[in-house]
Amino acid sequence: WFQVRIVLFLDLKCIEIKSCNVEVFNYLDSSLSYKFKSNNFYYCLFNDLGLIYLTVFDDLEKAIQFIKEAAFNEYPFGQNNYALLCQFYLNKIDDAEYMFKKASKQKFAISEYNLGFLNESIEKVEESIEYYIKVSEDEDEPLMFHNIEHDDKRLEISKIFIIGLANLKLTEYFLWKKIQKTQENILLN
Repeated sequence: WFQVRIVLFLDLKCIEIKSCNVEVFNYLDSSLSYKFKSNNFYYCLFNDLGLIYLTVFDDLEKAIQFIKEAAFNEYPFGQNNYALLCQFYLNKIDDAEYMFKKASKQKFAISEYNLGFLNESIEKVEESIEYYIKVSEDEDEPLMFHNIEHDDKRLEISKIFIIGLANLKLTEYFLWKKIQKTQENILLN
């Protein structure tokens, strides 16, 4: 608990600074200038805070508040997580699909898997297969946000698992199609 509370405290402090002007001192001519600097992890931190509130403190209200901030500011991981909240906690399936699609446009493979799963659950098998194929196509795409690559080890581990699931679903589908075609040929001959 102590480590979680420290991370929570530090993340909350970091989101207090979205951007700032930084003083830059030039030692060559002793001049002072100012440079505008953005917190490149600002919305990533909102997503992480939401996940902490959901998984550690079981505080759905705060989780939604933080993840929604990340999602509505175009952070693909936040969009995916907000879509999951919509799907499994808020029962807003249309909102979930919309947010999964937004993240999918940024080649976020996990959202593509979730779209496949969503379509499969309502028996739109062909559409689900298209999304599972996209998972494999985008599996090597890095998490990009504001033209900066974000390295997240936990996300990469999750992607490996999701890619494996998508590949299993594709294997099952294409084997089923082959068996079905073989059975049709036997019946026709």
